[in-house]
Amino acid sequence: MNKSMKWTSAILAAGVLLGGSGLVGGTSVQAATTGGNTVKQAAQQPSVVLKYKGQTLSQQAKIVKGNTMIPLTVLRDAFGLSINYNASTKTYSVGSDSMKLDMEVSDYGVSTTLNGYYIYSMTGSHDVKVINDRIYVPFKLLSDYLGVQGVYNPSLKSLDLSKKVMNDIKITSETLDKSNKNASIKVQYPKISGLTDEVQTKINAIFKKQAEQFVTESEEQASHRDGTIENKYDFSQTFVVSFNREGVLSLVTDQYGYTGGAHGGALREGFTFSLKDGKPIELKDLLKAEPNYKQKLDKMLKESTKELAFPDTPGGLTEKPNFYVSESGLAIFYQQYEIAPYAAGIPTYTFNFSSILPKGTNPFAAFK
Repeated sequence: MNKSMKWTSAILAAGVLLGGSGLVGGTSVQAATTGGNTVKQAAQQPSVVLKYKGQTLSQQAKIVKGNTMIPLTVLRDAFGLSINYNASTKTYSVGSDSMKLDMEVSDYGVSTTLNGYYIYSMTGSHDVKVINDRIYVPFKLLSDYLGVQGVYNPSLKSLDLSKKVMNDIKITSETLDKSNKNASIKVQYPKISGLTDEVQTKINAIFKKQAEQFVTESEEQASHRDGTIENKYDFSQTFVVSFNREGVLSLVTDQYGYTGGAHGGALREGFTFSLKDGKPIELKDLLKAEPNYKQKLDKMLKESTKELAFPDTPGGLTEKPNFYVSESGLAIFYQQYEIAPYAAGIPTYTFNFSSILPKGTNPFAAFK
């Protein structure tokens, strides 16, 4: 998602120091902002003892509006990830490839992207914040996207962090830049390695075909631009990996286009694959243990969307629902304008698999 759309989303949603030594130690890093995500009087925020593989860390987490916020330096000192800083863009980076987290500090606060994909949630549960002059990352963001898990001990008020067991694959980003005099056209798409040639070729062909088709459609649309009165068009695609465990890979691509007017438009697509054979996984494959899953989901979605959906739109399960798998469960989403106004964005509703399937059912059992 390009920067103009990123800041629009932030607006619609209505001296920074990154430092302190940790378990291993290291130099502190500093920046500056008057950002809206700065939390003052952090001493009043409840603290949580942090552990890594059972060992107590010198740094503690903070509870802010129900979210457990982890100091960014914990990723360096405990997990061994390097933290880099780009002074020209005031951006901190941690991780690599599809799990590279960039945090840009500005007057708007802290804007967060994962491999160029803008991370945003209506609830604020993924918002990176500055607390008492230090950058803190929500545990939910780490759990959803960076392969971190935690066990909370309520009596000790401690959170024991560790790494999740991920699929043994590598996910890198390929780029198609077909910009011309009429439009900026930049497309990122995933490339998988670490599987058998047959399987990864099958999956990668799907990603490449989608990217090339978007480029072709963008070039055709841009060819009709009237350069005497219209500004240059803008087309982009980014992606984010939402689940990469238990033999299943799920990710999301967002395609954005701006050809003039008040705002552009976005189209989201979810992809879920079995890494055993490279076949796309459908909703019926994940929920086959529940014969009435369609009726269940339809009822759950109608209840979840009733406050948001247009009066004449039921907001239930569509004939071919858009979905992806996340660390929180099954995510069903609707395109812009499909059930609600533009301001609602891309409405997404996530349901734990245990709320749909019989007790003890593993939706991924067939893919391991």
